[in-house]
Amino acid sequence: MAATKKKGKARRRPPAPQGTLWPILISPGGTVPPANQFMQIGSYDSLSFRNTAGFPVDVVFTNVFPAISNLADNGNSGAQGGATALNVTLNYTIVNHNNGQTTGGPYAVQFGIGPLPITISALNTNPDPVAIPKGGRIQFNNNDGVTYTIKWAIGGNPVTVWRPQPTTVTPNLNGQQTASAGATSQALTYTLTLKNMLTRGGGTVTVGS
Repeated sequence: MAATKKKGKARRRPPAPQGTLWPILISPGGTVPPANQFMQIGSYDSLSFRNTAGFPVDVVFTNVFPAISNLADNGNSGAQGGATALNVTLNYTIVNHNNGQTTGGPYAVQFGIGPLPITISALNTNPDPVAIPKGGRIQFNNNDGVTYTIKWAIGGNPVTVWRPQPTTVTPNLNGQQTASAGATSQALTYTLTLKNMLTRGGGTVTVGS
């Protein structure tokens, strides 16, 4: 008589990662409180917005999420993020829906350890200006097919404030750069130059405190 095989227990699927929902208040006048201007959150976390600006607003993101359009005064948005892991930094601005005027930002949110992407195309940098949290990261993607010299300054004075801080931006995707302590609470400006020609472009990166 053949022995019967015991059925093994069905393996349980691991629980889905649980993220935190971070509610962001849009204050009267259309700005965001300092505590939420430079955020570092988990890769599975999400954002929501409550509008108390006194007028309807648009929340316009630089990447990842589509804009939240015409969020009514005293209204709440749905959650942004949380479904899949994100490792990227995004910026967003608050815009008065009635007149199209920007009232706040750019504000920064870093999901996981991801950098803020900055694209160089046709001599322009996008987005600009940008913001990152304290110790945050940026990453250039150069679509122009040429190598640019890059110089950084604070108030017009040359500085070394990134780890690493290359002196050139090569074509295609460059490496990530992490803001050092010297960049904290500073507005960093950069200029791009092609060989020995005059400055061809640049931008500003504000680092949180």
